[in-house]
Amino acid sequence: MIDVAIPLFLVVCGIAVLLAKDLISSIMIFSVYSLMMAIEWVRLNAVDVAITEAAVGAGISTVLFMIILSRTKSVDEAEKHINLPALLVAVGVAAVLLYGTIDLPHLRDPNIAPSTHVTPYYLEHAYKETGQENVVAAILASYRGYDTLGETVVVATAGFCLILLLRGRNNKYAPHQSEKPAVTAVKKQTAKDVRIKSDKGHPYETDQDKDIIKKTVTKLLLPFIQLFGLYVIVHGELGPGGGFQGGVILGVSIIIYSLVFGFNDAQKRMSVKTKDLLVSSGALIYGGIGLLALFFGGNYLQYNVLLPDPKFASTIGIMGIEIGVGITVAAVMITLFYETVRIDAND
Repeated sequence: MIDVAIPLFLVVCGIAVLLAKDLISSIMIFSVYSLMMAIEWVRLNAVDVAITEAAVGAGISTVLFMIILSRTKSVDEAEKHINLPALLVAVGVAAVLLYGTIDLPHLRDPNIAPSTHVTPYYLEHAYKETGQENVVAAILASYRGYDTLGETVVVATAGFCLILLLRGRNNKYAPHQSEKPAVTAVKKQTAKDVRIKSDKGHPYETDQDKDIIKKTVTKLLLPFIQLFGLYVIVHGELGPGGGFQGGVILGVSIIIYSLVFGFNDAQKRMSVKTKDLLVSSGALIYGGIGLLALFFGGNYLQYNVLLPDPKFASTIGIMGIEIGVGITVAAVMITLFYETVRIDAND
């Protein structure tokens, strides 16, 4: 019943998103859709994909949509017209993609090449050839090591493109000058003054009371969230997870801190320069391990030549590239949030 109910609920959520007239309602329904999709991935035993779906789909995407929505005009203020060229391009791309799926084999067909040749080979030879107990990690880091390196470089490139496109609008990271006197005035007030002003309708006391709960809860949960993210990265060669999933979790932890404690306070913990450096350093770690294998006389990304024990060397090598991937993914997620929020604040 669960396997039937969840897909039906996803269809209902998809239709509701399209029919909802309120954009905030559409965003909330879309967040529920992503959460249910994460549950479906768990039902399909794809735990690593479920982690990413929950963090990105139900978490970060919802936050970014709300930020972007706050910067848009209402329907009454915006021009009511249809961009016909854009609509035609979208329909054309969709038609090409649908046409390309005609020749694809049925995923449940046991006679297709992946089921008869590729999968059995990986299951039989992965541990012998790579020394990895996790077949998925062996495929991603060894058999498809070049492809995973390319994905990491693409993610890093996307981060740099975000920086070039969004940061060019405003290079000032400090808050507005008009905001500083208000903050100073609040700090100089005594507890008695704040209580009196709160009774007269001023928001200082109530805002502080509201913030203290979410700040306390965030301080308690963040270490566990970050520890779990590190566990997912380091434990990726033995179980579900890896650099992509763990990097997303670490990136979400910084984003949560920024949402609760403020953008300026978050920059004190993770500065923009540090974040920019991490975007490229992860990909460099990945590529550097491959060069290190060449230095020891092996092929590029041949991890078993790094240490005298081939299996242990393979484990260490894959763990190193998982750390590199995690650093890049986390930095790019933080970049996406930082640049979007900074432009929103300055606009």
